[in-house]
Amino acid sequence: MTTPLITDQLNTPDSPPWIGYTVKFLFMTNLALSYPLVLYPAMMINENYLFDGWEKSKKRQTLKNLNRLMLTLFITLFTIVLGQKIDKFLAILGALSCTPVAFLCPALFHLKLAARTNTEKNVDIFIICIALGIVVYCTFEGLVTWNEE
Repeated sequence: MTTPLITDQLNTPDSPPWIGYTVKFLFMTNLALSYPLVLYPAMMINENYLFDGWEKSKKRQTLKNLNRLMLTLFITLFTIVLGQKIDKFLAILGALSCTPVAFLCPALFHLKLAARTNTEKNVDIFIICIALGIVVYCTFEGLVTWNEE
């Protein structure tokens, strides 16, 4: 059973219809304007790798624009192919990338740079082990539940 989107639940008989339409329009505007901001770092890394050492010319600019178009099309097609499983893909991606940034890296940096006593080092090692466990568990759980509704 699929649940309706939260924006679909805004139009109720006791609320004015303009509230739902306004929220949907603002959400759509937010997505349309934030997409280039999200894609920009990937484009810059890609372009720095591909076009390093090229002199500025029309050919370089055209190829950079083609590269941006191809990356945008790839992301769009990737999202369409994933379809209803995009939430599960994002969950796995979050487990693999966000958990280390939130838990593993701070403890590791503290261990290498600031931990002086054995207690501090043991706490950092404990947090690192817990973070690795979270990464493995959440990734495994995301992969196991991939085909579930």
